[in-house]
Amino acid sequence: MDVWIDFTNSPHVHYFSQLIRRFEREGIEYFITYRRFKNLESIVKLYSYNSCPILVGSHGERLEEKLINSAERIIKLTKIVLENNPQVAIAKHSVELPRVAFGLNIPTIFVVDNEYAEAQNRLTLPIVDEIITPQGTNRCLLRRQGGENFLTFEGTCEVAHVNSRLNNVLPLDREIVEKMGLSRDLPLIVMRPCPNSSYCNGKRDILPYIIRELKRVVDCNIVVFPRSEKQKRTYSLLGATIPEVVDTISLLYHADVMVGAGGTMNREAAVIGVPTVSCYPECILGVDNYLIERGRMVHLLSVKEIVSYIEDNIGKRNNSINLEDPTDLMFERVCKYLKR
Repeated sequence: MDVWIDFTNSPHVHYFSQLIRRFEREGIEYFITYRRFKNLESIVKLYSYNSCPILVGSHGERLEEKLINSAERIIKLTKIVLENNPQVAIAKHSVELPRVAFGLNIPTIFVVDNEYAEAQNRLTLPIVDEIITPQGTNRCLLRRQGGENFLTFEGTCEVAHVNSRLNNVLPLDREIVEKMGLSRDLPLIVMRPCPNSSYCNGKRDILPYIIRELKRVVDCNIVVFPRSEKQKRTYSLLGATIPEVVDTISLLYHADVMVGAGGTMNREAAVIGVPTVSCYPECILGVDNYLIERGRMVHLLSVKEIVSYIEDNIGKRNNSINLEDPTDLMFERVCKYLKR
């Protein structure tokens, strides 16, 4: 095989989809591994890859579970990689791929857009060969975590997510609003709570307060993508629509406002041009500041201010801005190791 790609979170599937299609057009052989984590398996199945992705291991919740699962996954991946003998490995924030590739002397191209994911970064950045990172990411902080050999692009990773749909790698679902039983006559507000992760944990979820206040002033569709069963119950009781597995990018194309305490969906919405509020409770990532500085997103933590922003911005799409898609850069670096 030429290339090994590892998915460890759902956005990675969208991010690498154009690159994989390009491999297929150019006759570059590849294989994909992924882990069991939330809806990752369902997202992988949305794409029809020439190479059947291989499920290896699972995510852990508690610290000791994370350590054990990661160690077991490294062992399983090592056997699979030895069988396939790739010339180069590429991933975004995978902990296991760099460690396996380093141990087997396989060059690694690593994509990073979260400088505050310190645990993952310290485990991976010192042992990869090249790091692709958006221009807005704080590279000084990444260097303190062991990173070097940075290649940057003028945009965010989510540009690749959105372009994968515009370029029909996976066509947009134009009827998703009707399929979800939502009214096209009402504004559509999409929401996403804070991630339960090592870099954002135990913070108060303000989205329920936003929903209660919003329902007093605006008649609208509210769709929430919860991260836990507890959150799912909370938002259901508030009358929000809770999708099972849904094409979020297609939904965002119909959204009037996005409100999120996470990152990826906020940035996807901002790239599309949807008025976007980040209520992320920790230090704002460099890529988020990049979009805020360009008027694509605001950061607000006050429920009153967020509801006012929603009221003022319903129906006000942003004009498109020129952001670089990192797919060409990734393809160029892969070809360097394949000597093409």
